[in-house]
Amino acid sequence: MDTTNKPFEIRFYKEEMFDESRLYMEASSGCLLGDMASTVTLVNNPAEHTCMGSGTPSNTRDVGIGSAFHKVMKQAFADSPDDEYLTFHINTKIKTAEKPVNELEAKHTVRVKNPLLGVKREDWPEWDEPQFEMPEILPDGMQEAPKQDDFTITISPQYAGGDMFDFLDETGHFVLTVLSDLSIKKFDVTAQLMHEWRKENVSVEVNPRAKGHEITVELSKNLLDQVKGLGSYSHGEYEKFDYFFELEITGADDKKHKRKVSVALPNPYYAAIADEKDTAGMALAEVFQKKYGEDIAELDIETQPGWWAWKKDGISFQYGWKDEEIVLYRYLGAEDYNADGDEVWEAMQQLTMFADGAGEIVYVDNYFVLKYEFSAEGLDAGDLETKLEEFEDIAESGEMAKFLEQYGGES
Repeated sequence: MDTTNKPFEIRFYKEEMFDESRLYMEASSGCLLGDMASTVTLVNNPAEHTCMGSGTPSNTRDVGIGSAFHKVMKQAFADSPDDEYLTFHINTKIKTAEKPVNELEAKHTVRVKNPLLGVKREDWPEWDEPQFEMPEILPDGMQEAPKQDDFTITISPQYAGGDMFDFLDETGHFVLTVLSDLSIKKFDVTAQLMHEWRKENVSVEVNPRAKGHEITVELSKNLLDQVKGLGSYSHGEYEKFDYFFELEITGADDKKHKRKVSVALPNPYYAAIADEKDTAGMALAEVFQKKYGEDIAELDIETQPGWWAWKKDGISFQYGWKDEEIVLYRYLGAEDYNADGDEVWEAMQQLTMFADGAGEIVYVDNYFVLKYEFSAEGLDAGDLETKLEEFEDIAESGEMAKFLEQYGGES
């Protein structure tokens, strides 16, 4: 167990699964912990992977650190690494489950024996996790001696201020400049905006005698169109976007080298959407004070920013910002598994017609849910209170009671 003055302690343990053991990292603290994210990087290499841990609030939280090590190794190495030991940085952020919510953060450096030493890269397991030994936690500041990277990679253009929309609209390609003393004959580049499915690929053969190379990556859509394609959820979630470039560099000796670099792009939508989320939250808080005499801060506020959940008289509600709309959910109960599916569907459509725009009945994980979407633009507490009353009128109506009596099951 790590016992430094960091805000939480970590330890490593193995769990037997089938015929192999998997390596986990556990964080523990004196307070209740919520969601945890550990970003793993390999020393002197840009490859990284983030693993997540969540669940019921507890004094401990764990992540599959061996899987993270393996995924970083697959990004970083085109060939089998010849080092007996590998050094990883683990940067961990944990939200407390107690109020007020705080974020605990600590960085650890660990050394672990390389389980794939001598194994050809093409023979590495794609699905099975290699058998890592217990990592050694290194004292702060201690790591392997820095190695000089063989490649210096820069990206242009980069946003340096001014109108964000103009910059994104006018950028239809990137130029990667690679400097190296090694003789290079070919670059294969895959470019991708964050988690967007669209990928740009380019393969370029170059003069092995040159020390500098420029690779132009033409985009199928300019940056503004690509950012629009992410959807409003991403617009509201990220203050900056990242454009990633994965390079496979083939030397004159046919040895392959992999590198991953990125450039940060501005999100011109972030500020306005953050304001809309704040407005939605303030409107809900005001309605709660008026209707129930309760402070919204005492409700179960979800980890997803801009979303709230609460219970009234045993009934679960959710409220939040999605795309360009406010969404309100009221859970009605489970479905009777013996009911005729076509008949239930038809009855759901009839109820939605009865609601006349003040909600629709949908399925969520085999539960009947009343859902209401409305514009976030210009929303205030008075508007929201009216919409909540309309919504509750539908939920408490005789038509809804008949539907649940006929098609509802055990919750």
